[in-house]
Amino acid sequence: MPVFSSGGVSIAYEVEGEGRPILLVHGFSATAHDNWVRTGWVQALTRARFKVITFDLRGHGKSGKLYDPADYTNRQHADDALALMDHLGIAEADLMGFSMGAGIAMRLAAHHGDRFGLVALAGVGGKALEPSSSFGTKTADALEAADPDSIEDRTAKAFRLYAQNLGQDLKAIAACARAPREGSAADLLPLIRNRTLVIAGARDDLAGDPNALAALMADARGEIIPGTDHMFALPNPMFKGAVMDFLTGYS
Repeated sequence: MPVFSSGGVSIAYEVEGEGRPILLVHGFSATAHDNWVRTGWVQALTRARFKVITFDLRGHGKSGKLYDPADYTNRQHADDALALMDHLGIAEADLMGFSMGAGIAMRLAAHHGDRFGLVALAGVGGKALEPSSSFGTKTADALEAADPDSIEDRTAKAFRLYAQNLGQDLKAIAACARAPREGSAADLLPLIRNRTLVIAGARDDLAGDPNALAALMADARGEIIPGTDHMFALPNPMFKGAVMDFLTGYS
């Protein structure tokens, strides 16, 4: 993957295909390859004549590793995304984010909506409106645990094993999990004027109801995909088909 510097942090990225640009933002503890290439998204989008821009978030994959939680705010992730677009000379693109990437996409659309066309917020829902929980601390503790078998929280353990299997720098991912939360989804969503799809699986307990978020935006709709949960949403054919219909139906 080529790299560029965003405020002194090395960010690894890929550009594939020709056509309308779309920026994809992966989820927590994932990589661009695992979320978007392995699951067939890049292939589907390039076939639909999109120019697909993917990148590894700071601390993830092949991007620079940082160990201070203060270096992993959604504002900094969003700034990295905008810097990548500027680096590539792309003034406007469609936008899709998954899970934590959807939170980053929310901030991008809320504060830089003129840089984006259609917006797909995937693997996110009403849970984003709830007060901060201990999820970040539990997940960070799990990532730093000496023995994965000692982790009692099932969700935190799943993230630890996932990150470990991808060969992630667990200390950097733990720092990301401990990042301070800036603002709330309830503050950002009314600022979004882009046509937006909010989509999640019916069994996605981490996301909740996508309609709860769509109701707070000016031009958004929610969609629930039956039979899938958070971890298996992206490779789900119905999930992918719904997003592709949204992205290609307004060309």
